[in-house]
Amino acid sequence: MSRYLTAPKVSLLALIVLYCEGVVPHEGVVSVLAFIADHIVPLSPRSSEDIDDALNHNFWLNVSDFEEKFGQEASIKPGRSVYDLFLAKIWHLDSLNALHEFFESLPQLVAKTREAQLLDAEAGIIMPTPAVVLSRASPMGQFVRRCRIEFTRLQFNDTMKLWTAFLKYKQPSEASWRRRNPGAFALSFDANLKDLNLRKGDALFEVAYGSLMDEGESEQLAMSTEDVERLLEFQLYKVQRMGIRVPQAMKKRFREMIGPAVTVPSVSHFVKFFDAWRAGDYTASFDNLHRYFDYTMQSRDKTNYQYALLHMAILHADFGCFSEALATMNEAIATARENQDITCLNYSLSWLNHFNKAYPQEMKGGSYSKLLSSEKEALAFLKSKARENRLWDILSSTLLSEAKLMLSNGESMSRALEFVYQASHLNLTYNIRSNVGAQLLMQSSTYGRLGAGPVSNEYCEMILSCYNTVVPMEEILRSICRKAFSFARCGLFDKAFATLHDVDPAVHRTLKFHQYLLSYTGLLKLRRALKRMDLIAAEHLLKQLKAGAASDPEIRFQITISEIDYLVRISSFSDAFNLIEDVADGFKDASADIYQRIHILVTKANLFAKCGKPERGFSLAMRAASTAHRAKVLPSMWEAVATLSNILNHLSEFDAARQLLEAIIPQAIEGNDCTISGQLNTVLADAFMGLAGKGDGVQRSQCMTKAELYLTRAQDYFSTVEDVQGQCETIYKQAMIARTRGDQGLADNWASRYVATTKHYEQLVMEDQTPEATAAS
Repeated sequence: MSRYLTAPKVSLLALIVLYCEGVVPHEGVVSVLAFIADHIVPLSPRSSEDIDDALNHNFWLNVSDFEEKFGQEASIKPGRSVYDLFLAKIWHLDSLNALHEFFESLPQLVAKTREAQLLDAEAGIIMPTPAVVLSRASPMGQFVRRCRIEFTRLQFNDTMKLWTAFLKYKQPSEASWRRRNPGAFALSFDANLKDLNLRKGDALFEVAYGSLMDEGESEQLAMSTEDVERLLEFQLYKVQRMGIRVPQAMKKRFREMIGPAVTVPSVSHFVKFFDAWRAGDYTASFDNLHRYFDYTMQSRDKTNYQYALLHMAILHADFGCFSEALATMNEAIATARENQDITCLNYSLSWLNHFNKAYPQEMKGGSYSKLLSSEKEALAFLKSKARENRLWDILSSTLLSEAKLMLSNGESMSRALEFVYQASHLNLTYNIRSNVGAQLLMQSSTYGRLGAGPVSNEYCEMILSCYNTVVPMEEILRSICRKAFSFARCGLFDKAFATLHDVDPAVHRTLKFHQYLLSYTGLLKLRRALKRMDLIAAEHLLKQLKAGAASDPEIRFQITISEIDYLVRISSFSDAFNLIEDVADGFKDASADIYQRIHILVTKANLFAKCGKPERGFSLAMRAASTAHRAKVLPSMWEAVATLSNILNHLSEFDAARQLLEAIIPQAIEGNDCTISGQLNTVLADAFMGLAGKGDGVQRSQCMTKAELYLTRAQDYFSTVEDVQGQCETIYKQAMIARTRGDQGLADNWASRYVATTKHYEQLVMEDQTPEATAAS
């Protein structure tokens, strides 16, 4: 494999010579220059092109591409197209000597320096000047000069390989060239064969050109080491930024390109490292990471050492080796400070800050909490350093982290939105596309906490529809899972599962993404099983999810909440209470999210109410509602108010419960959470029944009518989310109202509906437990 020069580059040089000779008319100059620029300007790794499109567009340049582009492009010579002149040019290179003369003539195309012009004038040398002279600093001028220098550096053996590759490269155009030159010699690719009167089968011909008949090396001959390195860098950017793995077809093509080459580009080991990392191959990823940095540290300095440590720390953390990850990251920070690498230092501190937020126990257990005095101080330090060094991408991510911290601590919502919009301004101003996904997800989370469920869902849809080519795959998966959960809250479980199943199958080749999708799919199935009272399936799913030990803190919390719900549904109140206490004890030492704290308080208050001791949950519900209102976490506030109103009903404070519920139900309906809406309407119906018990006459009748209305609404909400327990509870209460009014027939109808609803969900559970349904799921 050549270091730089290849047969396609020789053909591009021939086209550049034609352009400089002035044979291209004015109307065809743009297309010729665009074609040349497409293939000589280095490929940008930030391009949104697919890797296969980039390969075909920038490197797989065949003679047929010239024919397709310039076959109908007229030249200044009558009856001849630009492609005809191009064929004449490459077939005029009919010997190795002609190839040498071609490269020796290339300096005439490029403008000479002032010193060279003075020397030529003193010597009396007058060189012929082409119609178009290339600037030395232009892309075409640099390309011509680079090719000329690389050719002079070639040894004879490499020159012969280039000549043989060029002959094989132009062979497909032989038929077209012979139609235009019918009198040409049969073996016209080398003029020496005619002079020596050689034919195919002669010993000298077989020694010199017998390999022209062989196939299988055309792809290697059409690529240089530099081309392969550029392709690997392009692929590395896609793997590193987008979080995907190298496709199998692409791996095969890279192996064919490199072939038995002596020098394998060191960046290929880095690509293999990322691919093994995404696949979950701990040993292979370590091996390739060490191999890459062993190759790149031959200069005996520590230029890349901190980056090796940085990637190794992230690798340890992804495989759950947290103590090793912290120790390695500590060394990476020290090395970055020693080398004054501000970029690596800021990234390392940012990663450490995120790690401290996700795994606070590991930070304290490893005695590494002193690395960050406090989260606010760490973010302030990162912001100042990013501004000083004009690292706008780090500044943008730091602003988003600060907004997340404010939301997590329950601080000002408007201030958090201000940080988000500052990050958005930086992303737009400096075209920081890698942070767009994090920004939109933060906006989605913010509006979700404000109770604007549809708006939150639209931001996730924006990521999937508008930014799916520039956003990392992890953020795409998070938006997909959030969208699926929003469907589940509306009762659209089938649509939620379809959303998760429609993910690109290539995503499952990355172990982390595969586990993430499996965890969310299992959570949705667990919630559906709990609502259907399919306790056997719920127990099975819960065991699987706990055995998976998801590393994402949000998933772990959702699994814990589902386990508490399961224990309550099987009436194991003591176990549920112990689990709640364990979670609450964990929150005392760690800076847990305010949403999680409120949810645990509400769950504990509800548990007291179910155990027949509502007064013990009153202070918990009051504190949860007050905290949620102050932090503007409206969905949690609605749950807390529902719990508080239920406790007030138990304490016979029906009018106070009614006032609270009538104030928040309109907001809760806009949140599109059917479970919360059903609970609120059920508690409001209980409040009206309590008021009916205190009243008489018309007031009693009106309160019972309103109770029936709200029970009907609650039943519709519970039916939407397939909550059999909620439906049966509302049906039972409606039957009791009918019996209280003396309408025994209506009460019997409600009783039969109760039995029908129970049997319907029992039938659904039995259908889900069939082998066919199990295999489909």
